[in-house]
Amino acid sequence: MTIKRKGSRKITVDEIVFWWKATGNDGWISIVICPERMNVKIVGTFEYHSVFVKESINNQKYSKVHGQIIITNRVIKSIIHSVGIDKIMISKGTIHLGRLENIYDIDQALREPTI
Repeated sequence: MTIKRKGSRKITVDEIVFWWKATGNDGWISIVICPERMNVKIVGTFEYHSVFVKESINNQKYSKVHGQIIITNRVIKSIIHSVGIDKIMISKGTIHLGRLENIYDIDQALREPTI
């Protein structure tokens, strides 16, 4: 099991190369992580955690997004470590993690704190 390299990102964790991809959907962000040359896939989802706030500055109204989630290599590395390299190495098929907020402190991935 692999993901297409086009549009995916590469990360090395404990000397193992992983490819990962985050895709937006209606209401959630899907995360797929695959170790290179292995028959295993790790999948899970994040909610968007975006809050739109209407603000007015100098009589001009606009919406500002607070709490927008940013998926980075740091987030992916934390997910890989929470699953465990040993478990990944002996697994085959798909490891379903469900809601990734249950294993990752989402406040560490927000662009700006929520109000």
